[in-house]
Parts: sequence; C-alpha cells; structure tokens
Amino acid sequence: MQGRVLRVVLLESPLELVPRSLWGHPQVRRYAERFGIEPGEALLDKTYHYHAMASLPQKWKRGRPDIVHFSLLLIQDSILNLTGHLEVYIHVYDGRVFRVEPETRIPKHFDRFKGLMAQLLIHNRVPPSGKPLIHLYAPSLREFVEKFGGLIILWERGEEASPVDVVREALETGWPVGVGMFPRGDFKRSTLRKATRLYRLYGGVPLKAWTVLHEILCAAEELTGARRECCPLPPREEGADEER
Repeated sequence: MQGRVLRVVLLESPLELVPRSLWGHPQVRRYAERFGIEPGEALLDKTYHYHAMASLPQKWKRGRPDIVHFSLLLIQDSILNLTGHLEVYIHVYDGRVFRVEPETRIPKHFDRFKGLMAQLLIHNRVPPSGKPLIHLYAPSLREFVEKFGGLIILWERGEEASPVDVVREALETGWPVGVGMFPRGDFKRSTLRKATRLYRLYGGVPLKAWTVLHEILCAAEELTGARRECCPLPPREEGADEER
C-alpha cells in the first residue's frame, strides 16, 4: 500500500448561507450587524439562529458548522495529510463538492472559520483570487462520484467491516470514503443511492464524525506507511543487540 492516497469526503456537511426566507428575522439581523455583513453573507449557525431556524425543513441536520470545523482540524493536521497520502473533499448542503488542498491550514478560531466557509460558498473558492486553498471540484455529488467511479459510505446500517478493510478497499479502488457530518438523522436517500459500498463500523454503534475519521485515518496511516515516513526509526547502532 506504500505511496497510495486515501480520499475522504465529508458528506452532507451542514454548511450553508442563511436562507433568504430568514434574512428579516431579528436573530439573523442582529448577527449580521454584529459582524458587519449582510444577512445573506452569514453562515447558518444554530448557536445564533436557533429560533430563526424553527421553520426550516430538516432543521435538525442544519446549522452545525462546528462539526465540519472540528473534523477538518483533525484531518488537515493528521500524519496522513502531512505525508501526502490524503485528499479531502467537502460535500455541502446545496450539493456542491469542494476540494481542500493539502497545504490548507484551517483557522482554529471558529468565527474565522465560519467567515472562510461563507466566502467559499459565495465565491466557490478561497481566497477569491490567487492560488485557491479550497475550491469547487464538482457541482454535484453525482458528478463527484463519476470522477472516481465509485463511493464508499460509512453508514450505521451498512455491511459490517473494520476500518482496515474499508481503507484497504478505498486504496485499491481509488474510491472516496464518505463520512456524514450531520448531528442527527440519516443520509438522504439520494446520497445513499450514489454509494458503491455501504459499510458500518463496530456493529453500527452511533459514533461522532470525528471518531469515525480518527479510526479511518489511523488505519490509513498504517496501511500507507505514513507513520514510518513521518517518524522513521533511528538507525540501529552496530552491535546494539549483542550481549554485553
């Protein structure tokens, strides 16, 4: 497996701009005024827009950019990424898929991260000019899957598999591994229909997105040899094993 690349896609990420229907809500107006932006330039965030979101369909799956923030911090700082064995993609609420370049440093401050994601959704890239660090890769999940010929989705009701089994198949086929980013509920049927394989880990016990990602990253670091590349063993001294 040495030299292979694992592709990971963060599926149904709750990243979206505040919908037009909510622009006039007091919570949205106050939030926009606080940050000096227009309501339509703000990222939907349940922490600030909880009451405004009451009328939104599937509100339990929306307004949680913190899940994506934490997941990206974990992924981008991983040994797998640092050694060049990882490709990362973000599938957002409206269906677009973005690629995160390996050298991208995710802001640790949450408000800065939200500003970055709002900019991405508006311009399809960040930064808006120059070399992009995150950019539009495919206009829809269907076209994204077609580029790689398949997709593995980790789903609580899929076929039982270990992280090593999942990663080995992903490395051999080049298919991305999809992990759901929503806090509650299930994948959309339209998302599940695009899967080539549906697997569950550890008997389908509900796990946080970052826990699933950690398991997958650890398995991939072992199979690709990324850990040995990052932290090679020191050369052995002559006679080190001889009896003294």
